[in-house]
Amino acid sequence: MSDPTQLANLLRDTPEPDITAPDRVWSRFERTRTRRTRLRWAGVALGASGLAVAVALLFASTNTATAERELVLSSDIVTSHQWGERVALDVVGTGEISGTDDALTVEWESGTLEASVVPHSGVAMSVRTDEATVNVVGTIFSVKRDLLGTTIGVNEGRVQVSCEDGWTGILGAEETHICQPTSATGLLGRSEALIDAGADSMVLQDTLNRGISVAADGPILGELLVRRMQLNADEGKVDDALQDAERYLQMDETARREQVQRFAGWLALGSKGCDAATPWLSALHEAGSGPETVLLAECLSTTDPERARALLVATLPSLDETWSDRAVRALSTLQ
Repeated sequence: MSDPTQLANLLRDTPEPDITAPDRVWSRFERTRTRRTRLRWAGVALGASGLAVAVALLFASTNTATAERELVLSSDIVTSHQWGERVALDVVGTGEISGTDDALTVEWESGTLEASVVPHSGVAMSVRTDEATVNVVGTIFSVKRDLLGTTIGVNEGRVQVSCEDGWTGILGAEETHICQPTSATGLLGRSEALIDAGADSMVLQDTLNRGISVAADGPILGELLVRRMQLNADEGKVDDALQDAERYLQMDETARREQVQRFAGWLALGSKGCDAATPWLSALHEAGSGPETVLLAECLSTTDPERARALLVATLPSLDETWSDRAVRALSTLQ
């Protein structure tokens, strides 16, 4: 092909090879180096005019490679993207790439990103999430962001990782690390994922403690307290659970106020007896809860039988069959 225009069109229209597996990376690099060698000798063979065309093509390629550009990534299925000649990405999730062929940054929001960067090719790549910054020169690695945090895994090469939670280090082949969330919202999400996964209670406790320590009063703090209250109760830490319930009820925004009161009342009654449960049961009685009124009356039956009888008589019409039967039995003991 002697026509320089046809040569330029051919070079421009030739599709980039797909780098989707580790064993292809080095061979692709070798092909790239071989192709550059062929182009250099072709330029010599073209003579003066052909050399001018080859230089023009090289200059145009350099401009493209150094041009700043952006690419929005958003896909529910695995999608492949080629960024220049030396970076290949498989993504499922959302994020954005910006930069040049030689220096690019990925702002990754959620999902999984798998990247192949040709080693020793001069490419500097950073992947950033709310929890981590990953710096890469040449490697095959992945970044997954979900409720647990940002998980970095390395297939080949090495990456430098800096976590917002304070951890920094270099990961080598077959190594992984999770950078945990640092915000109250992120730690609440992590706690939900840990609960769903049946994680160790110590890991869950640590996540909840850190979330509560950074949360301001409001719904996020409330949800963190509720989960820690439940965890403490499951582990037999009744006093700690009741303290979390009290702190929850001291806040202005308490969407689950009655639910927390009921949980604490029943927990106190079953674990510590009537003296500990009475304040909780009294609050629920005042809120109009029939079952807790029956329980309160049972607690008062020995210390204040007259009030206990009055409570039972007043609440009987609102009770279902189970609690009505229980109230009648309690009344019979007060006759």
